[in-house]
Amino acid sequence: MANEISSQTVVGLTQKSFYLIVLIMSDPTKSATRKAIRETWLSVSHQKVKHLFVIGSKGLAEDVLNDVLKENTAHHDMLILDSVSESYSSLTVKVLAGFQWLHLNYQFNFLLKCDDDSFVRTVPLLEELQKKPQSHLYWGFFKGGSSVFQKGKWKESEWFLCDTYLPYALGGGYILSSDLVEFIAKSGPLLQQYKSEDVSVGVWLSPLKIRRVHDVRFDTEFKSRGCYNDYLITHKQSANEMREKHNSLIKTGKLCPSELRVRYSYNYNWTVLPSKCCKNFDPDLP
Repeated sequence: MANEISSQTVVGLTQKSFYLIVLIMSDPTKSATRKAIRETWLSVSHQKVKHLFVIGSKGLAEDVLNDVLKENTAHHDMLILDSVSESYSSLTVKVLAGFQWLHLNYQFNFLLKCDDDSFVRTVPLLEELQKKPQSHLYWGFFKGGSSVFQKGKWKESEWFLCDTYLPYALGGGYILSSDLVEFIAKSGPLLQQYKSEDVSVGVWLSPLKIRRVHDVRFDTEFKSRGCYNDYLITHKQSANEMREKHNSLIKTGKLCPSELRVRYSYNYNWTVLPSKCCKNFDPDLP
């Protein structure tokens, strides 16, 4: 996969070993969003952490591509995949290509995959990672027993495994140990790709004897559950909301000026079938 990225990607990069690599799936046109991320949660730098914004450049308009290349020249933090186009239907291809490129080019302990509308608290996340198994780890907010999409942009025309999706960590942010990234990267040519990248990762890892850790501090669903100071990752955040959370952390040490619940959470029940895993919404959970 190394030949599928722009040479601009690796300019200025010398360190090749990190404890945590953060892959941020990003839209080429969202330079303002990337600016907000660099100025907020990525500004809490740590020498053990490396981030890369992942962008597909296949078929991009020349002016958009030129802007992306200029941005990367300035920041040296973009993984530009020449063979990947930018669309929801190609997101799984984009994630897989990112995993394969990382496996070939870096040594690391863990990978965090998130989106460019996710806000991450890297310091407590690193602290928690030290307590987790250092291999065979799949950590996030899991969902099981969901109905398979039959129409719209999420339609899964190739799905035949069962009448529901298999358990998977939601794509707003999940962590994989490097051995699992290696497994996916090496198995790439044989893996069935589904429309949803997070569903795909769950399927790819489903036969493996690994540690799946459901964590309510990953607010990574299609809509944020609110704001709790315990959250490690918060999905569906605008640039302004990222700045508000970052400023709150600086001024008060707390993520939220006041905690707020929008939706209930649940603990995943791993002792039952996926169709029954996530029924008990708990008002005491963040």
